[in-house]
Amino acid sequence: MNIVDMIAIIPFYLELGLALFGIDVASLSDIKGALLVVRVLRVLRVVRILKLGRYSSGMRTFALTLKSSARQLGMMGMVLSTGVVFFSTLLYFVEKDEKDTPFTSIPAAFWWAIVTMTTVGYGDYVPVTVPGKLIASGAIISGVLVLALPITIIVDNFMKVSGNVNANIFSSANQRPIDVEQ
Repeated sequence: MNIVDMIAIIPFYLELGLALFGIDVASLSDIKGALLVVRVLRVLRVVRILKLGRYSSGMRTFALTLKSSARQLGMMGMVLSTGVVFFSTLLYFVEKDEKDTPFTSIPAAFWWAIVTMTTVGYGDYVPVTVPGKLIASGAIISGVLVLALPITIIVDNFMKVSGNVNANIFSSANQRPIDVEQ
């Protein structure tokens, strides 16, 4: 167990110890800041799970795929962020004069653009004007294209990496010691 593991499990034992003495941690208003730090430290438990990835060929394949696709992922992020700014700006100027519009500024429209371009589509913010709906259609189509093109390259990289990892596993399993005395 290393220092990260120790820090990650301390909050659990701290709360357990306080509960044994009948102290409700949530009711202690004096240490609200300390409790926030303790809750943040709980996130470190996830790091412990990531350490297990070293022993998994699937996690290794995933990590190598992301590494070999870094350029494509960076390009996708850059084009997507440019699209978010572009469509947010357009939508803001079209929808800003509407009554009860959620698009009160360009940054306020970022959430809509991100959700729309990634095709999540929560529907919490929607344009009400016809030009706004046309802009939304353009954002949807652009988002599909921006996400689809690099994904094919990433899948190709995954197939290559997966083939290499499987070949290495297969070859290391079939290696026999060489008999030098003949």
